[in-house]
This record gives sequence, structure tokens and C-alpha cells, in this order.
Amino acid sequence: MEEQQPQQEQQQQDWIESYKKSKNGVVMDYYNKKIMAPMVRVGTYPMRILAYNYGCDIAYSEELIDLKLMKSTRVVNEKLKTIDFIAKDQTLCYRTSEKDVRNVLQLGTASSMTALEAAKVVCNDICALDINMGCPKFFSVQGGMGSALLSKPETIKDILTTLKRNLNGIPITCKIRLLSTDQETIDLLRIIESTGVSAIGVHCRMIPERPRDPAHWDRLENILSNASFSVPIIANGDIFEHADIEKIKKQTKVDSIMIARGVVKNVSIFSKPSPIDLKQIIQEYTEIAYQTNNSPVNTKYVINSMLNENNITTNKEAKAMSSARDYDTITKIWGINDKFKQFCLENNIEKEDDKNINKNKNNNNKNSKKTKLEETNNQCDIKKQKIEDEDKNNNNIINKEE
Repeated sequence: MEEQQPQQEQQQQDWIESYKKSKNGVVMDYYNKKIMAPMVRVGTYPMRILAYNYGCDIAYSEELIDLKLMKSTRVVNEKLKTIDFIAKDQTLCYRTSEKDVRNVLQLGTASSMTALEAAKVVCNDICALDINMGCPKFFSVQGGMGSALLSKPETIKDILTTLKRNLNGIPITCKIRLLSTDQETIDLLRIIESTGVSAIGVHCRMIPERPRDPAHWDRLENILSNASFSVPIIANGDIFEHADIEKIKKQTKVDSIMIARGVVKNVSIFSKPSPIDLKQIIQEYTEIAYQTNNSPVNTKYVINSMLNENNITTNKEAKAMSSARDYDTITKIWGINDKFKQFCLENNIEKEDDKNINKNKNNNNKNSKKTKLEETNNQCDIKKQKIEDEDKNNNNIINKEE
């Protein structure tokens, strides 16, 4: 045992050094790349790993808010071989690993100071940092984040230059939306370009527009026909099939493409002209999810998002997913429960149904002990009552004799 401990410590140290080299040694190239877009609750660790497996070059995380990230704690997860960032409430904020080969963390921020503080926490474990300037949702906008930044060019410049100046070569990018006119969009792109960013993502919709509104590929085409930029421009919006990748590149002349809902619909979009069977995709995703201890709640959300994006809401699997609460149930629904059981057995993991059985056993044992205790107490009470009655009778006899 004493000989094994130094060996285990050395193996762990070797892994940490290997991990550091894999991150710090990555050269981020944004030309001619297929990129997974940042997606709330979808772009978690298992989805990024699955995307790489199907030909994704760069994978963005879901948006992480700077105020939460800056207070998180970095933890080396030896069992999973991951780096975890744990929030103050002990929930997982962000997870990455050597397998997360070109991970870009997207940050939600309204201030250069808090952006920098958050970035310092994760900068040694990410390949690049992206600033969200496109999200139009109320939560982001009310906090001055997301698309609220598009009307504040000075704040944009301050955030990006501060990060570039202080992060020792970590690539900085941002993702914007189209402004009201092409010229306004060009002017904003020029400001962003001047900060020294490594790439700019452009969502081909304006702030008020939602996914149901068609993306304006024609506007991005016009912008890039009338202006040239020294940094790669990444197009995002309405890429649903593998063929759309070449279509948007040919029409707009962008340097790279970024896919969101097309990935949710079928992650094989990155490399397969014909999509892989969705059930196979879900099975592969679920296996990665339980093997990496992803929250079952998040896994359920991602699977349901895949089903909804394919308009599958009424078949038996979709109906069963509505009540799924744990991996034992989810893996049964998708026909991989035997694999899950084997994984649990090999890794000494107690399945949810086993937990319930043991919980019931414990409760039964507690109830049994409680019943025995009550019986003992009752017997004591009976004996006590007999003694009291005998004393009373003896006193009565004595009183009569007196």
C-alpha cells in the first residue's frame, strides 16, 4: 500500500501536467471551421463531447454569468479526469477536460472588471473566451448583458480590450446580432475588430427577432461585400442540414459557420450528409452523460430538446421522458439500461432503484426497531402498573389492620 501511494500521486501529477499542456498548447484557428453555438442548458459538457465525436471543430459552452463564475472554486475531479468549477451553492458551474479539445467558454457580463475577475478563474482551463453580445432574453438584457451591450460601443470596447490586455494570449471573441442597418453593423464590427479579438460571431437576426423569424443571410452577404475585416467572421442562423453549411458559406463568403438548433436537431450535422438515426444519437449522448456524472435533470432537458426540435412529442419514448427522474429510468426508455447497470457495477455506483430499495430496507429496519422498542416500553409499563397495584393493595391491607 505504501509503495502504491507515491505511484498513484505521480500518475495524478502526470495527468494534471498533460491536461495543462493540452489546453495551453492548443492553437485556436477560426478559419473554415464548423462550430457548435452557445446554447442555454444544452451546451454542457456531454453535448460538447458528443459534438466533437461528430466532427465539430470548436464547441462553445452555455452562457455563464460572470458574477457566479468569479465566485466558483476550481476542483480537480480525479475520478472523472475533469476540471470542475463549483459554485458557492455547491452546484456544478462548468466542467471541462482533455477531451474538451477546443472549448470556448461564453461569458455573460456587463462590466470589464467582473468579466476579468471571472475570466481569471477559468483562463488556464479553456481554449478561448467569448463575450455574449447577442442574447435578447430579459434576464440578460435587464442585467446590461447580451444584446444590451450592442447599444454601448464604449462598454464593448472596454470589456474586450481589458480582457485582451490581461489574459496572456487567451483568444477573445464575441457574438453579436445584426443592427438596424448594414452600415451600423459594419461600424460596430470595426470597433470590435480594433480591440484585437480573434473572431466575431454574427447571428443573422436583429435584436427583436426570434428563432421563428428567418435569418437574414442576405444582409450578412451585403455587409461582407461592402467591407473587409482582418478577423474571421462566423455566421450563425438557420443552419439545419449539412448542406446548409456550404450554402451559407457560398452565399455570404463568411470564414466559418456556427450551428445551434441544427445541432439539437441532430448533432451529426457537422459531418454527415444524411443525419444519423436520432435514437442512436440520444443513446450516445445519454451514455456520455451518465459516464461523466451529468445532472439527470440537465440530461432530460437536452433529450427533450432533441425530441422537440424533431417534432417528436407523442411517441412512447417522448411520453415516458416526461416523468423520467433518474438515469435508471432514462436508460430503460432508450434501451441501454444493461450498459448503465454494467457501468454502475464496474464503478461501484448505486443505481437510483437500488438506493430506493436500501432506503426502504433502512426504513423497515428503523420501523422494526421502533416497534420492538415500543413493545419493550409497553411491557415495562405493564410491569410498572402491576407493581403499583400490588403496593396499593398492600397499603389497603395495612390501613384495614390499623
